[in-house]
Amino acid sequence: MVITVKFIGAFREATGTGEIRLNNVRNVKELFDLLIKKFGAKLKNEMFDSTNSKLLDWVFLSLNGRNVKLPEEIQTSLSDGDVVVIYPPLVGG
Repeated sequence: MVITVKFIGAFREATGTGEIRLNNVRNVKELFDLLIKKFGAKLKNEMFDSTNSKLLDWVFLSLNGRNVKLPEEIQTSLSDGDVVVIYPPLVGG
């Protein structure tokens, strides 16, 4: 099972890449755990509150174009071929 993870904005800067492919990730929580392990403190600081390890309010995620409500849907299952996009709030003018 392979999923594609795309990073936008600060998450792209924290990972140093716009896209990676990962194998055998079962759900969103497992994905976050794996990403923190792979990319370290810089990404962790962008995603989680340093005082209580709570997911920050400005972390947004879409799965195959559908927004995933975080943290309520953190156990959302992932399947082969899924595309996950992790992004900050989008603002326009």
